[in-house]
Amino acid sequence: ENYKYLLFVTKNGLVKRTEIKEFDNIRKSGKIAIILKDNDELIAVDKTTGENEITIGASNGRMVRFVESEIRAMGRGSSGVKGMELDGSMVVGANVVNDDQNILIVTENGYGKKTDINEYRLTHRGSKGVKALNLTEKNGNMISLNCIDRDAEELKDVMIITDSGIIMRMPLEQISTLKRATQGVRLIHLKDDQKVSTVTIVDKEGN
Repeated sequence: ENYKYLLFVTKNGLVKRTEIKEFDNIRKSGKIAIILKDNDELIAVDKTTGENEITIGASNGRMVRFVESEIRAMGRGSSGVKGMELDGSMVVGANVVNDDQNILIVTENGYGKKTDINEYRLTHRGSKGVKALNLTEKNGNMISLNCIDRDAEELKDVMIITDSGIIMRMPLEQISTLKRATQGVRLIHLKDDQKVSTVTIVDKEGN
């Protein structure tokens, strides 16, 4: 792939696109990549070709999908533009996506599901997006959003880590594929007010 840009997405919903060539010749002390505003942090960085689609998911269970050309390219010393209208929630994941992928969503109370990316219509940068999850008291806020190539799912495991350090690992293909406005199914039984804190997709052992 001919990657031309780095895409940055922050917790408070700012997005920024900077040409990769601006990061040539990095000194040992590093280079500023993005100026973060108060109480913001970097959630995701990805490579893009200039013609990709981007998804951003928020803790309120909504997701926005738009074309990256809606973000003008900016230099390293800028903070970016609004990627999503968050309504007081925060960004929990962002990905460069294509039509051959599923979106994996996991909630803080251990529920999850996969959904075909094509169930999420293209909207615009800065919008509220569409419902990606039916939020209830039972499943809790969305904690992570990942995308996976459908034809690689049987080669992948999902690792779910709780805020008290418990790790559970399960095959990605065992997670149900559901429509977008559903609450998901229980993936992990949480004891004593634990919450899911991190979700990561790894290769199956032995691959």
